[in-house]
Amino acid sequence: MLKGLDGDAQAWRVLLSDLAAHLRPFFKRRLFNGESDAEDLVQETLIAIHAKRATWDRNQSFTAWAFTIARHKLIDHLRRQGRRLTEPLDDASLLLAEHTV
Repeated sequence: MLKGLDGDAQAWRVLLSDLAAHLRPFFKRRLFNGESDAEDLVQETLIAIHAKRATWDRNQSFTAWAFTIARHKLIDHLRRQGRRLTEPLDDASLLLAEHTV
């Protein structure tokens, strides 16, 4: 991370590649529908790390910082999933009407 922040593009690529290898199992263990969502979350996390790299405090653990970002991406994803799984109110009212007749 330090070399990447100091402008070493090769070190930055290696860091992101190594980090991706650790993020994949992190997300796969926590998701029910697996591979594609995990890979999407890996990419979202890497993009966020890249975009926010200047906010990392060099006196703090990089790993903790990176996995905090990953955890927030996972929470956002699960919230979006929960919203998609709910039934529209119009459909719910029709189902309720069918069961009361």
